[in-house]
Amino acid sequence: MTTESSLGVPHPFSHRHCFSTARWRTWPRIGVVAAILAVWVLWGATAWAAGKKSAPVPAMDWREELTALVGSGGLLVLDPQGAPALAIHPDQPYMPASVLKVVSTGAALDSLGPDYRFITEFRYSSGQDLYMVGRGDPYLISEELDYIAGVLKEKGLARVRNLFLDNRFFEPGLVLDGTERTLNPYDAYNGALSANFNTIYVQISPKGDVVSAEPQTPLTDMARRLAMGTKARGKVRFNLADHPDTCLLYAGELMKAFLEKHGISVTGQVAPVQGESSNQPLLYRHASRRPLSELIRELMKYSNNFMTNQIFLTAGAERFGPPATVDKARRVVDQFLARIGAGAFHMEEGSGLSRKNQVTPRQLASALRFYLPYRTLLEVESRSFIKTGTLRDVRSLVGYLGLETGTPHIFVLVLNGDGIPPKARERVLEVLENRFLGTVR
Repeated sequence: MTTESSLGVPHPFSHRHCFSTARWRTWPRIGVVAAILAVWVLWGATAWAAGKKSAPVPAMDWREELTALVGSGGLLVLDPQGAPALAIHPDQPYMPASVLKVVSTGAALDSLGPDYRFITEFRYSSGQDLYMVGRGDPYLISEELDYIAGVLKEKGLARVRNLFLDNRFFEPGLVLDGTERTLNPYDAYNGALSANFNTIYVQISPKGDVVSAEPQTPLTDMARRLAMGTKARGKVRFNLADHPDTCLLYAGELMKAFLEKHGISVTGQVAPVQGESSNQPLLYRHASRRPLSELIRELMKYSNNFMTNQIFLTAGAERFGPPATVDKARRVVDQFLARIGAGAFHMEEGSGLSRKNQVTPRQLASALRFYLPYRTLLEVESRSFIKTGTLRDVRSLVGYLGLETGTPHIFVLVLNGDGIPPKARERVLEVLENRFLGTVR
């Protein structure tokens, strides 16, 4: 067996380099000494050469590594004073994907305020018709509808003839760019009156029997019919991709189910309103039980596109008057960008789904500087507050290095195109944290 030296070459006293016993006895003493010296010199030269060949490549400088990872993408790091600590293509426009949510929700926080609450009105006519008037609440979930029905019962409501649904706070038939008519929850329509993010969550047996997959949500006739049409089996969540009017009617069906749960009968139809609802007596003005800041925390956690665009559109309608339109929402964002000195860019919609959205790393960094007091609304990854964005050929990451109080470094990474290195985002974050927060030992 060969004995290895610390440099990975055979040790001089291994069997390869030893002499026979007879040779040792016949050599003169001087010859022995010379031979030993020769072997040592030869081994030393061999070891030095081997060591030279296997010497480690010097570690890549952190800037060089980030430049290689980013390639044609953009990366900008701002120090606590707002000065660039690192800039790679900071003024090149890119598709941002979901990191755009920092801009759209930042504009809403600036325009509406963190304590803003979404309103849903209930008006009751002398003919016992109930009017449900939506104003863009992004979190009108089953638990909220159940609560509302209980309040209406306490206010003395016992009987409803027709349940009329008013979603005219938003432009009729509104469909935002980037959404596709798939059943994926992230492709859900937006509307002024929407329930459960315009999605349905059911469990379908192998035989096609349908039940609700969540105990708080009753199974309506529409939900059962749509679920049976998917051909899916097991637990499945899908959006109401048929038509925006389908979303409105589903919200009405759910409201009817909760009214009946609380002993309020609904004897007539559930239908979109035809006449004017604002002249009917107000029975209850419901303010969402969660303020805007908490809703943003929720949408950031799940990167909820529906919620983001509800907020985006509502901000436009609140500032410039109903109905909500994309143009009005963009105007709110443009005013926000001007106020923070970011400069205008093309924002097709608020969630980042559209491939027409184009923004520079520097503009995103400006939005993050505004967002600093709200950074705890973002998710925590490793040692930083972050928001990710992902499309087929987009990988983006923005946030704040460090979780402590005080002013942190701000970073923006946006990668576009095919061939983005696997785990590039994760490695960029690791390098930045090690550089500016110190290496974890």
